[in-house]
Amino acid sequence: MDEEKRELTFDSILLGVKPGETALVEYTPVSSPEVLLYLMISRCMEKGVPVIIDDIADTFSEYITRLKILGVPTEDLLKVSVIKIGGNKNVGRVRGKVEIRRYSLDLAAYSEVYEKIIPKKLVCNPVLGIHKLFVSLDLQDARRLIRNIGNFVGNETRFAVYFINRETLGERPSEILGLFEEIATSVFRWELYKDVYKLSVVKSPNLNILGSEISFSVKDLFKLMELSLD
Repeated sequence: MDEEKRELTFDSILLGVKPGETALVEYTPVSSPEVLLYLMISRCMEKGVPVIIDDIADTFSEYITRLKILGVPTEDLLKVSVIKIGGNKNVGRVRGKVEIRRYSLDLAAYSEVYEKIIPKKLVCNPVLGIHKLFVSLDLQDARRLIRNIGNFVGNETRFAVYFINRETLGERPSEILGLFEEIATSVFRWELYKDVYKLSVVKSPNLNILGSEISFSVKDLFKLMELSLD
């Protein structure tokens, strides 16, 4: 088992999430989650896996801007289907919009939009900016939102990957993250130490990857993204 873990790749970890899973990616403010999103979408495109992004409060636009500054070509990402949840910047192939009312999400309205655009193939469903909702909610409403998200676990039309900035939750990170980690089937952490990015698997139903870590130096990462450091 240990030998298998040492040989794991990015694909076998993040794209090894099973149909019906709700995965959580916890990142820090300095760890550039847009890089991880870029790698994930690129791999999905190469493997023919459709992608639908849930873009909360224009987070996808922020990711695209930072990738452009980094020198990453974003043309392919802008072809990806997007469900807008709040916000007003139509970045990507926007297929539907859901309003945020009283800083909360109307999941019935979201489900209606999702069902209209879902293809017959298994979908990768990155959810960007969920923490922007949590910071605006009181604790009771935050708990309710997490319970509602939990209702999507087991939906085998997709595997969902929620990106959350773990340091934006004020004085409540332990409870909110704890509840979210409990309903999630997989939990990953994306961190940056000096010039090394690290992806860790802290929870997974796949015992072959549980407890695994893979690391990329900035140089390795640019090579993986087929970019030049110059």
